[in-house]
Amino acid sequence: MTARPVEPVLRHSQIADGVAELTLFIPLDLVQCEGHFPGQPVLPGVVQVDWAVMLAGRHLGLTVDVAQKLQVKFRRITQPGMTVVLRLQHVAARGRLTFEYRHEDDILSSGSIALPPTGQVQT
Repeated sequence: MTARPVEPVLRHSQIADGVAELTLFIPLDLVQCEGHFPGQPVLPGVVQVDWAVMLAGRHLGLTVDVAQKLQVKFRRITQPGMTVVLRLQHVAARGRLTFEYRHEDDILSSGSIALPPTGQVQT
């Protein structure tokens, strides 16, 4: 039996100057969408935030142990089967990680996370 995916599929990445733009495919059988909602699966907001933090770690070298002062705005439903672009930006001077999920010309969700003093870029 094949394990169901828990992460998006990275299709493309572009990283420069503290900004990562990642093209992600959201698998149709993603575990986190199970039961959320039957008949019309939706990628939960908490998963979007989790992926932003996780992928910022992988692609920007950002370590986030505890997120503080989270601000998120959900504008459109994000569903399995979609290809989205996740833009991550580490704003070091403000101690923040910003993120934005887009599908074509639509912003699906966006947010900002204040990083605690222990959150830092690895060298």
